[in-house]
Parts: sequence; C-alpha cells; structure tokens
Amino acid sequence: MLINRIHIFLFSLFFAISYVFGQTHFTVPQNVWRVSIFSSKASGDWIGENGAKEVGQDSILFSDHSDARFGLNFTTFQGTLTELRKENVSTLTSKIEYGFTDKTTVSLEVPYIRNLLVERDWNWKPDFLDEADSSQQTINGLQDYYFSPRRQTSGFGDISLGVKIVLMGTPAWSAKGLVSVYGGVMVQFPSSRPLSRYHSANGSHSSQFEEVLLGSGTTLWKYSLSGEFYKKSWDRLFNISWAAQIANSSKATLNTPIFFLGISQTNPDSIAGHIGLTYLYKRGTEFRGMISATLDLWPERVSFMGNQIWLFKRQDQFISSNPEWDKRMTSHPGYDTEMIQISQSFVLFLNNLDPLKKIGPIPFIVEIGTNLPILTRNNYSDFRTWIGLTCYFQMW
Repeated sequence: MLINRIHIFLFSLFFAISYVFGQTHFTVPQNVWRVSIFSSKASGDWIGENGAKEVGQDSILFSDHSDARFGLNFTTFQGTLTELRKENVSTLTSKIEYGFTDKTTVSLEVPYIRNLLVERDWNWKPDFLDEADSSQQTINGLQDYYFSPRRQTSGFGDISLGVKIVLMGTPAWSAKGLVSVYGGVMVQFPSSRPLSRYHSANGSHSSQFEEVLLGSGTTLWKYSLSGEFYKKSWDRLFNISWAAQIANSSKATLNTPIFFLGISQTNPDSIAGHIGLTYLYKRGTEFRGMISATLDLWPERVSFMGNQIWLFKRQDQFISSNPEWDKRMTSHPGYDTEMIQISQSFVLFLNNLDPLKKIGPIPFIVEIGTNLPILTRNNYSDFRTWIGLTCYFQMW
C-alpha cells in the first residue's frame, strides 16, 4: 500500500521535478523528504600565510632553564622551530531535508568522520651552531612528549539544523518560473568530542596529547542568501545557482591545549599554571560565496556541474590567563587564524527522476565529484573526492 501511494504521488510530482536538475534545488516540495548520503576522502598539506607548506614558525628561547624530564639543567638555548602538517580524512555525511511547505524546507546534517589522520613534522634551526646537537635532542624530546607525529581519531562531527525559505519567485522544481531567491538560517552545534582537560598525573603522559579535534567547539549561526536561474532549451536544462553565507560564532569556554610553544616553560604543570586549564574562545566570522553552472549532457539522465567556492574567515579570539599565549594562538610568524580559500569543484550526476524512465520505485540521483584547491592560506589545501546518493520520498 505504501509503495503504491509513493508511486501515485511521485508520478505526478516528478514530471515537474525531472524538468530541472534535482540536486541543485535549494528546497523540496511540501511533504517530500530528500535523504542524501555522501562518502568523501580528502588529503592535503597545511599552507601557511606566505604560501609555504608550513603551519608557522616559533622562536624558542629557554634561558637558565631546568627541567629534568627533558634533560634541561639550567640550560640556555634558542632557535626557530617550523611545523609541517598534513591530513588525511574520510567522512560519511548524512543529510535529511523535509518540505514543511512548498516555500519552506527544514534540514538536518550529521557528519561522521570515519578516519582522521594528522601527521606532523618539525624543522629545528638553532641560533648557535655549536649547540645544534644538544638543542636538537632537547627539541626532539619536547616534540615527542607534546606532539605525536601521527594522531588518528574517528567520531561524529558537529551536527547542523537549518531552514530555508523561498523569498522571491517560484522554486525550480515547480517548473513555473525562471528565477528564484532563497533565505536560510542554519545552526551548527558543537556536538563533536571536545579536547580533554589536562590533569597532572605525576609525570605520566596526558591523554590530551594524543587527541585530534573534530569540530570548532563553538555554536555557529549561519545566515544565507541564495538563488538560481534555470532555463530549458533543446530538451536540455541550463541552471546557474549562487549562494552567499555569513557565519557568526558564539563564545565558548574550552579546555586549554597544553604545549610548550609560545611560553617559556617546558613542564606541563607549569604551563597549565601560567595559561589556565580553560580559556574563552570565539571563532572568527566566516564569509562564503558560491556560484555554479549545471548543464544536461544527456537529457534527464546525465548532468554536469562546475562550481567555485570562496571562503574568508577573520581572526579567532583567545582569552586565557596569559596574554602572550593568546597572541601566539591568534597569529605568529607564518601563521594566522585569519583564513582564505578558493576551490573549484566538478560534479557528474546520474539522474533517475523521470517517472517514465526511472529504474525502480524510488527516484534517486548518484553524484561523483572532485574538489581542487586554487588558493589556500592558513588551512589545509585538500584535494577531495566524493560519491553521493540522494533519494526522494513522500510520507503522509
């Protein structure tokens, strides 16, 4: 009975939906569910503010410093430490959208990081060459203690809940107009696993030093304005879409990451005492822009889309018990929390929407895509590939 009801509804509905390419829709019709699953893989190096493959440079100076844990006995040494970093990440993202009305669509997005591997490497340049051997040994000991060369984790990322409303025109799926404009609000909750709080354990290694974060730790409010122009000529659809988004972060109290950079201490208990076990954090405001063009290669069967995405993020704010640490976390030579990224994507869609030609009772779209970095500063320059499946249902 349920399958028959789905057949009757979708036969009439998807005559309209098949007129335009389904996945580019910003909304769905009333009582329609759009369920999507995306499997993606990405890898890339961190690109610093000067375009080099480095996270940044720290000037290290320990003057008459003693720490038996790392073999420092009232030693004075100084130099420059440069960090190199790369990541490999595999993600499975589920997204559920529901047409509350013909003009309003609500959505829920749940990312699951199946595997995240972060690899670190370091280059140490002492200021005094005759101390190269001893200082290198000390730096190696500090790095091994605070920064594992390979950190790996998995788990749920930050969940997002949103709503999108038609502000002008008619939705593309209605096939009754050429232009439509949408407004949206989305809230991204800090649902991922947070960094553990540092606990002194009489010299043992804190679990915090092995952890990798899967989210920002703050609530993000995202406001968007988007639109599309669509036209069908010679039985082929041509669609241009655009979107602009601004994301504001709430302030959050987070556990302090304990490490020796940016503070003239090597003992973790002393570092925690100088900075504090927690700090106040506010992520910088983000601005995103996107423009895409979609063309039917094989009418109602195969479509191709190219889009370009721009991302700019302002500096993050850190407030702890140590102003110098706050400044170092915000920016230091070769590194800044202000970020810019431009990327180009290409996507191939296999459409199974036409009620007279579709395979099986459920309309669906399969997509295969790749994302190429064009310009990156202060972020991972990831090459990403993905495959996705989107299905349409109606329940009432």
